[in-house]
Amino acid sequence: MQRLALTQISEPAQSMQLLTDDEPTPGSGEALVQMEAATINPSDFLYVTGQYFLTPTPGTTIGSEGVGRVVAVGPDSDTALIGKRVALLPTYRHGTWATYTTALATDLIVVPDGGDALQLAMLGINPMTALRLLRDYGAPDAPQRWIGQTAGNSAVGEYLVKLAHHFGHRTLNVVRREQAAKDVASWGADRVVIDGPNLDADITDALAGNTLDVAVDSIGGPSSTVLGHHLRYDGTLVTYAFISGKPSELSILDLIGNHANLTGFWLHNWWQRAALAQVRDEYQQLVDLITDGTLSARVNRTFALDDWREAIDVAQTHSRDGKLLFTFPTD
Repeated sequence: MQRLALTQISEPAQSMQLLTDDEPTPGSGEALVQMEAATINPSDFLYVTGQYFLTPTPGTTIGSEGVGRVVAVGPDSDTALIGKRVALLPTYRHGTWATYTTALATDLIVVPDGGDALQLAMLGINPMTALRLLRDYGAPDAPQRWIGQTAGNSAVGEYLVKLAHHFGHRTLNVVRREQAAKDVASWGADRVVIDGPNLDADITDALAGNTLDVAVDSIGGPSSTVLGHHLRYDGTLVTYAFISGKPSELSILDLIGNHANLTGFWLHNWWQRAALAQVRDEYQQLVDLITDGTLSARVNRTFALDDWREAIDVAQTHSRDGKLLFTFPTD
């Protein structure tokens, strides 16, 4: 088997090596999964460079999520899993950039045989992040609820727009390009504005007297402050990334005069604290929405594991729309 393993905490091209090993043997409570596809995420690169919330150990197989098929189980594991197609959750207890990997059975979600492998490989992080942002902040059951977000054309942004539309929420989306605005509108967004010097006025016009229950930010810096200015009284600005390198901020007038809230979200914290039954139930809801076509994300390109250096180069240096994934030969 092949696997992409960490050799040192460093820049991605210098920190990993493609190894050929024997297939691993699943331990107690584990399953051996033959991988079909695995997502290449920005967080994976933060992980190998030591800039993430978790620090990997050299020798660790990299890759946080993906989809494959169980081919064997270890002691004290449910033998009914053998032959099942499964998505691997991003618990960082296993690596998915490999032809085979072992994972705890509790880290697996059974998925349909007929589902799109690439879409199911992306189940673990972005769609659940979007779902948590919609369900865990503000007033999810409020009628005529408005959600605002920066980076509306990102992968999380695409899932958030589609989920919000499915739930009957309305979205105000900030993007940076005209083509991105057209893309986001095609997903069911209610309002799309292009970031620029008139952002505050453009959001005011787009909302037409409405205010945001929740504002979601992944950019940081001035655009987060402007978006937060349009929160309802006691509304929440929640950040899950800072692409600009600057923190999300609320103005002091909004903090004091509007009782606005500023908080953050990391999916790892949710699944560590949520009951296993809830985790499985909510992932199953997403599986159903992916399977019936309600949820999807754009895919830009796939790579074989042998082409990992090119994959890293494209992921880090090329402007693109859509996700990158590794795909693996299957029996």
